[in-house]
Amino acid sequence: MNTTQNTRTDQHLFTVVYHWRDLNDALATRPTTWPPTMGIGIISARHQTDEDREAAGYRAAALRALERSPDQIGWTAAPLRIDVLDTIRTVEAGLIELADQTAAAIQHAPITPAPARRSWPDDPRARRTAEADDRRRNQLALRQSKDPRRWRYTGQRTAPLAALWLLARTQGVRGPWRPLTNEEQHRIDVAAAMSARLVERALDIGDNHARLDIQCPICDGPLDLHGGAGTAPTVHCTNCGRTWTQ
Repeated sequence: MNTTQNTRTDQHLFTVVYHWRDLNDALATRPTTWPPTMGIGIISARHQTDEDREAAGYRAAALRALERSPDQIGWTAAPLRIDVLDTIRTVEAGLIELADQTAAAIQHAPITPAPARRSWPDDPRARRTAEADDRRRNQLALRQSKDPRRWRYTGQRTAPLAALWLLARTQGVRGPWRPLTNEEQHRIDVAAAMSARLVERALDIGDNHARLDIQCPICDGPLDLHGGAGTAPTVHCTNCGRTWTQ
């Protein structure tokens, strides 16, 4: 297996676990948009004519007039951030489903308890031996069924638990399962990367890049917007090299 790829997968799964509480805390915070409007706003404001600025003022006033206060009847903003809620549901459902599928393929089933006997041997010594065998089997069955390393199909099932269980599988931790095949490892790689990207995008902690629909006001070259990960958005012209920052 590719060690470098496994390392990236470990980082992606750790990202989900580490930031899951941050994701839930962000449900009630104000959303951020990408690309942010600052890039277009700064460039257009510096190169607008008086007529353009006047028209923009009229449009802003019209938009404010359409806004509703929370006590009015009609549409109002949701109390939770829908984009964050969608991310939580998508990531959690995907990782749990992947853990279910992986466990069904690689996890060894626990042994079953000893079946109830209809009769016992007449010989006392043979009966004691049979009873001891049944006790050992029942104890082993109970211990295997309660093994905390096993993936559970019922009970507490969350994205962090699924991510940690999958993380242990990619790291080759020993337990009641066989090693992953290359195909199974690839499915975990893809799901981990996608989950980490969704979490980072929802929290605005990943690097972002977007090509703007407008051209550079200096040379008409293409404009790229960079930002995210806590850095201020920056607009950069790939032709003349001019930059604009917030």
